[in-house]
Amino acid sequence: MITKSHIPQWKLEEVNNLIELFKTYSNVAVIEVAHLNDLQIQTMRKILRGKAIFRMSKKSLQTRAIEKFKKESKKANLDELASHIPGQSSLVFTNLDLIELKSIFHDYEWMVPAKPNDITPVDIWVPEGDTGLPTGQVISELNMTLKLPTRIMNDTIHIREDTRTHKAGDLVSVKQAAVLKKLGITPIESLIKIHFAWADGEIIPEDVLYMDMDQFKRDVVTGYREALAILFEMPFIEGSMTEEYLRKAVSEANTIEAMLFGEGIPTPTEPEAKKEEKKKDDEEEEPGEEVGIGGLFG
Repeated sequence: MITKSHIPQWKLEEVNNLIELFKTYSNVAVIEVAHLNDLQIQTMRKILRGKAIFRMSKKSLQTRAIEKFKKESKKANLDELASHIPGQSSLVFTNLDLIELKSIFHDYEWMVPAKPNDITPVDIWVPEGDTGLPTGQVISELNMTLKLPTRIMNDTIHIREDTRTHKAGDLVSVKQAAVLKKLGITPIESLIKIHFAWADGEIIPEDVLYMDMDQFKRDVVTGYREALAILFEMPFIEGSMTEEYLRKAVSEANTIEAMLFGEGIPTPTEPEAKKEEKKKDDEEEEPGEEVGIGGLFG
């Protein structure tokens, strides 16, 4: 007889806990934890207490909870959320705006040790001075593993001069990482970063969350103005539509400017004297006189 394998109670409880969090909070951020340390997570939990819940679970339990919540809630894009959860991750449940959550993460940066068997993104330097380490076996590790210039002073090991042990792009071996950590060298900047987010059915990918909004505003305005410039350089224009066209173009530019920067550009108006002159010219115009693009060519 074939029987179903027994599912541990803790797994069932974890799935149910995750489902309750999905029901309670409208936004879910996915963060990768492979390159984070426990101190970062614990510190951020304290900072966001009452505002966000960090839940680190096995991926299989996370995806199971999402599947069950999808059936119950009928919310959109939950399958896409599940597909973007990496192997080592935490789900962050919150009702905060996700841009605000990203900003809070960005305000807290840690310097962490280089990871063993990892490529360093920066140059790694060991500064001149007292390491605080006693003489003994460790001095050979400093000399042989990191090729550091050392000397003994007051029974502790000193580094004779600032020394670069790795260039950006170099591999940090297991032994090198261990010695650097022993020296207290923390060269790597580490931020908690949102890998993917789900906002009550809407998907927000990483590139949108971390978009440079100031540059985006500049690109929109520049693109719009360049389009107008090209239009104005066209070799022809419908004469009877000139005023209407210009007013519409300026009006649209004014709207975009106001949306992006909170202020508009003045809409040009004709001086009263010019209006009167134009009115007089119109009255003197002969009936049936050709107006429009044909008039431009004689």
